[in-house]
Amino acid sequence: MKIQLWSIGKEHDPYIREGMAVFQKRLQHYVDFEVKLIPTVKQAASLSVPELKKQEAKIILDLLQPTDYLLALDERGKMMTTVQFSEFLQQRTNAGTRQLIILIGGAFGIDQSVLQRSQLQMSLSPLTFPHQLVRLIFTEQLYRAYTVLNREKYHHQ
Repeated sequence: MKIQLWSIGKEHDPYIREGMAVFQKRLQHYVDFEVKLIPTVKQAASLSVPELKKQEAKIILDLLQPTDYLLALDERGKMMTTVQFSEFLQQRTNAGTRQLIILIGGAFGIDQSVLQRSQLQMSLSPLTFPHQLVRLIFTEQLYRAYTVLNREKYHHQ
């Protein structure tokens, strides 16, 4: 299974870039993983929030393939423990999912049309985090989940 982390927004700050590089390198041993940054919509500041979300949704929906499994990170999504997340990854692998897309939406969240297209909506926390930090946190959690699946000494119960 290939996993792509899609995020709307700007390039990583140096401290995020460094952290991402550490976990991306570690993930190479387990899964084909890639980060795809989707540039912010042009003239975003001049658009209303609904129009901005609609334009972001069009970009995302155009990029998705019909067979992609879409996991949308959303504050109203299902919360999982690390072990539950690792079990989810194993289920997707067992089901023959070819490509898992994990989506971090724009500054105002994810448009309803994209949420409807997603097969799962997941919340990392009831707290609000900067999008760049979510990329790093989620990449670490992905690595952690794979160490759980492989019974390696990284995650402590």
